[in-house]
Amino acid sequence: MVKEAKQPKREHPCPHCLAKFRTPGERDAHARAVHEKWRDYKCPHCSSLFGHKSNMVAHRRTVHERRRDHQCPHCSSRFGTAGNLRQHCKAVHEKVRAHACPYCEGVTFGQKQNLKTHIETVHEKRRDHACPYCPGVAFGEKSTLRAHVNLVHLKRRDHACPYCKGIAYQTKSYLKTHIETVHEKRRDHACPYCKGVAFGRASHLKAHISAIHLKIKRTRGTQ
Repeated sequence: MVKEAKQPKREHPCPHCLAKFRTPGERDAHARAVHEKWRDYKCPHCSSLFGHKSNMVAHRRTVHERRRDHQCPHCSSRFGTAGNLRQHCKAVHEKVRAHACPYCEGVTFGQKQNLKTHIETVHEKRRDHACPYCPGVAFGEKSTLRAHVNLVHLKRRDHACPYCKGIAYQTKSYLKTHIETVHEKRRDHACPYCKGVAFGRASHLKAHISAIHLKIKRTRGTQ
């Protein structure tokens, strides 16, 4: 029987927070990157700076090399890092919502970054990402600005369906929805009124409820 190697104890505490590390080198690297905001590692392809070499390598692989080596075992999503895959599984498939908004009652998020974005865009009304083509138009999220530019100004359709010949979408999320609903036949949005009726898109469920159930209620209310 092979014995598992013992993991070194985390005996080196950070002087600034509660984190503990296995070696003084790990502790010092954490302090420089997180607390002292050192950014010693520059991306060779763009101007992005990072506190850890591993973060720079992950950025290069996922952003510039477009690598998605980590396949979700539950759906068609792929990710550039194992950490992003774990976050996806917890938030989407395990429905873990550990990050609660301090302002909205009952609103929680699966990822800390999503909570941060929610607070900045919804409660602080931040619009830090300005469109270079539309005067006065700005967005709370960089991804929303990118989608806006691709959709409205560049008319790009970079996300091709691997199953349908000639079918491409303007955003990755549109392609993902197409694959899940058309090819994987997923119906994750169940009608709360109809037994056994479900839809692939939340918008289709909403349209169904408005057309069928709200119409029935309005008709009954007028009788």
